[in-house]
Amino acid sequence: MISYIKGEVVKRGLDYIVVDNDGIGYYINTSLSTLNKIIEGSHVLIQIYMHIREDMISLYGFLTTDEIELFKKLISVNGIGPKAGLSVLSTYEVNTVREIILKDDAARMSKVPGIGKKTASKIILELKDKVGTLQNITEGGEEIGISRMDSEESDVLNALIALGFNSYAARQTLDRIDFTGKTENEIIKEALKNINRQV
Repeated sequence: MISYIKGEVVKRGLDYIVVDNDGIGYYINTSLSTLNKIIEGSHVLIQIYMHIREDMISLYGFLTTDEIELFKKLISVNGIGPKAGLSVLSTYEVNTVREIILKDDAARMSKVPGIGKKTASKIILELKDKVGTLQNITEGGEEIGISRMDSEESDVLNALIALGFNSYAARQTLDRIDFTGKTENEIIKEALKNINRQV
């Protein structure tokens, strides 16, 4: 089994990276959180989870031990495969996922593309005793999760994905929009203008 891959990032895609290690290019599926911390040409050490099926071997990789450990916990839930696990970690940061689980917040978990209310409740039920405590994910009473989406932004993201846009491109577009004083429809229209320029 592969534990990690160390090398140069020769390509950064919408939901993957290609890492060159000793002349071999490894295609590694990854989360938006990890992608946002990586640039092409940089040297990285990626923690690897190898997913083996009869017809395919896939690599899933993350920059931090926290992220890969939470990914493994997510896919241990019956019905949650690697793609759904990545979707969770592309929507929320690690500490925010833990907070959602510990607070029984199925509504927020179901904002993840591809995760319905029943699946969200199942994730929370099965992982609540496996992700630590709220005290472990706070610092001075403040949450330390990064890039936390509020419900409005999640709704807009889901709308863009429903229109056929990749979640990575949609999220990157939303990060550049000021939501202040705008309705959801106005935000979607602005996002569509910007995202169309990128694709």
